[in-house]
Amino acid sequence: MRYRTALLLAPEDLGPAGTKTIPLNVDQPISRIEIRFKTTKVLYQMTAAGPANVPKIELVDGSDVLHSLTGFENQALAYYNKPGVSMEHGQHIQTQSEVDMYHIDFGRYLWDPNLAFLPKRFLNPQLKITWDEDVADTSCTTNEVEVLLHLFDEKQISPVGFLAAIQHHAYTCGAENSYESILLPTDRPIRQILVRAYRDAFEPWVTLKEARLDENNLARTPFEYTDLEYYYRRQKAFNPPIETPLVVEPTSSQRFYWVPQTDYWATIVFTNVAANQDPYLAGADMKGGKADIRATANAQAVGIARGYLPWHCFQFPMGLQNEIEDWYDPKNKSPRLRLRAGSNGTNGTPTVVLEQLRRY
Repeated sequence: MRYRTALLLAPEDLGPAGTKTIPLNVDQPISRIEIRFKTTKVLYQMTAAGPANVPKIELVDGSDVLHSLTGFENQALAYYNKPGVSMEHGQHIQTQSEVDMYHIDFGRYLWDPNLAFLPKRFLNPQLKITWDEDVADTSCTTNEVEVLLHLFDEKQISPVGFLAAIQHHAYTCGAENSYESILLPTDRPIRQILVRAYRDAFEPWVTLKEARLDENNLARTPFEYTDLEYYYRRQKAFNPPIETPLVVEPTSSQRFYWVPQTDYWATIVFTNVAANQDPYLAGADMKGGKADIRATANAQAVGIARGYLPWHCFQFPMGLQNEIEDWYDPKNKSPRLRLRAGSNGTNGTPTVVLEQLRRY
């Protein structure tokens, strides 16, 4: 068989919170690391989005960081790289399992022969998962974590490198119209930039309203978007919407649920499982992915959430995403990303993610 899937960490409860370190003691090339994080719900509602339970996922080799993202950033990158997938099971029902998936993709797609992780090239590669089981459900006391490796088995490959995604910058916004100037590294090609413009229950463009990438003190400007809301609207002509399953138990009073879609007009389409329950969204919007879902009586509703901007993230592709030689080479260009704060002022906490090509 040319490919196989190996169990790196058998399902186990890791305890309430901490960091799990797992050595990558394998010889074969790795195309993807797959992490499943499951909790058992106690509350009917959610107290935060699912990825809040996983504040950091890292791949390190000693002090060398090869991958480092929050759970939100990890899933957002997957939504942009793999249109049509869902990184969550979508079930948010009391006493039942709530499941989120996280991927470290080393190639442009699963089983990419040109880009893969070669553990033998490193001294002591380790996967580190930082977790806290009771953020998305503050009454939760049970979790289960499983890690799988997608390996090249009998297929012999000679990859030129692998994709490394790292949170490069994090900060708190200044007042409206203030700027944050971020110098980007110049040592590796950049495939894409994600900017997470986070504030709970607000659209991303209210946190950040402008983005510009310039080189050598404005000698050249690869992109400049003076209205990120308009930029997101343009993307509807290029990117398909994100669709995720959603199963909830609303009642006549307020219950909040979080979904990955964070644009103002993100929507949910419901089917209720019994007569005379009538689930509905309280309010005109679910901006920021925070939905107040209610019903005319105690209900269970099965549906689909649909929208854009996964977990408050804007994507800026740096070249044709499937052509390695077309990616942005920052060498000798002194690239600077400038972000302009929106009306949230100091309430927003943006981060910048770079997906880079690390060559062997």
